[in-house]
Amino acid sequence: MTKQYKTPNDWYRSCKSELRKYKSEWIAFTNEGVIAHDKNIVNVANATNNMPSSQYIMDYIFDSDFVEPVRFLPIRFKNVKHHEWQPKYPVVLKVKTSKSLKMLVDSGADFSLIPKDLGLLLGYELAHAESLSEAEGIGGSVKYVLRDIEIQLDSYSFTAPVAWMQTEVYQDVLLGREVVFDLFDVEFKQADEKIVLKKRLDN
Repeated sequence: MTKQYKTPNDWYRSCKSELRKYKSEWIAFTNEGVIAHDKNIVNVANATNNMPSSQYIMDYIFDSDFVEPVRFLPIRFKNVKHHEWQPKYPVVLKVKTSKSLKMLVDSGADFSLIPKDLGLLLGYELAHAESLSEAEGIGGSVKYVLRDIEIQLDSYSFTAPVAWMQTEVYQDVLLGREVVFDLFDVEFKQADEKIVLKKRLDN
């Protein structure tokens, strides 16, 4: 008899070892399991068009979910992880359309970050002759533009600047410090495989 899970996150926590086969792909999953997967987020979104976004969660399964990247600029080393958990938190991004997904909470990132195809899926377009900003990444320089996005964490909604990447190969989905860490106290509990975001009373 198949075990029943109340929420998509319950399934994710219990069955994440099954996700190895989807490494480097986007997945959409419900409380019953994976319903779509592909390297292109647009294909996954198209496969879930008839479902309310509240019924499923999208997640990008990084290579580093199962292989630890040790960052030592300008070289990127990889080492087998002893602990597979990464601090991802379910969020809803609201632009022209809303998408539920999991973002990696990164205290080292100045801004939150979404890849190019996710920005297009949310309805973003580059303005005519819009200039791109440039930042240095592990593999070289990356280009991006800043967009203000409404973000929902649990029952709280706020607007924060998000770097929309214009470099095709960059697929990270990060929840960075700007605004987020001012509004929430963030606690990482790796031993419990849990991250706690608590709304600050003074905001």
